[in-house]
Amino acid sequence: MNGTAALIAVLQVLIVIVAVGGGWWLLNAVTSFDDHDELWERANWGYLVQRVGFVAVQVIGVSSLIGQDLENWSSLAWVGGGIVWATLLAIVGFWITDWMILRTRATQLAALNTVSRSVGLVRLGFYLGLALVVRATFVGHAPNLRTSLTSIGVFTVAGIAGLVIAFYLHSLVAHGNLRAAVVAGGDTQGLESAAVLTAVGLILYGAMAGDFTTWPESLAGFGMALGVAYVGLYVARYLIDWFVLTGECTLKTIHAQQQRGAAALLAFLLVMVALPISAVVNLYVE
Repeated sequence: MNGTAALIAVLQVLIVIVAVGGGWWLLNAVTSFDDHDELWERANWGYLVQRVGFVAVQVIGVSSLIGQDLENWSSLAWVGGGIVWATLLAIVGFWITDWMILRTRATQLAALNTVSRSVGLVRLGFYLGLALVVRATFVGHAPNLRTSLTSIGVFTVAGIAGLVIAFYLHSLVAHGNLRAAVVAGGDTQGLESAAVLTAVGLILYGAMAGDFTTWPESLAGFGMALGVAYVGLYVARYLIDWFVLTGECTLKTIHAQQQRGAAALLAFLLVMVALPISAVVNLYVE
């Protein structure tokens, strides 16, 4: 790596650091409560996981642009534009998850610290899935700039729609009223929902990352990956129930009795299952 490439690489990283740090301190400034007290004194996990998710969208979303095209100064514009795009999507994701979970308009900034840990966990899962979708849209090459920008927009919207659908499908297969349970403070429901959203984001990443081919092939591949994600995860979910969650701990009792350890294991295993599915999808879906 020559001196110019090294300097560009350093500047790319600095753009991300400055953007994330600036966004963190700006949110501290616009909230009416004491962020230091909420995060570090009261250990408000509901608020903390939302903040962590927001940063994840920024950093993971733009990470595929770091280290690319180091011979051209224009790569700095791509990183700068990418971090702005990711930040805007994180804000939109906040509105979407409020509507998706709480059925309300966006929570007021003054009330961010009142969001329950269970709702915060679902928002974190959505943010992680969104981060992977955003990252995937920046991977690979397209025939021209117009196609590149159009594909970024189209597949970002498609990915967000896929995450929202995933939450509603999960609501249908989960025992009881999932959304009401999350709103009521059900940590186990929040953990599993977060894992499903993250896992779907991982599988979609496998389908979306790579060079643009043609619209029919790309959209067909995306749809196929989405179907694989939904079916594969729920097959895995029931296999985990049969072979891992044995005895007095099952899919039924995890939520009914708020068995948090079992829910954390289930969430972890769902994400782990998504990793090889994503790898296979990346190989065979165009």
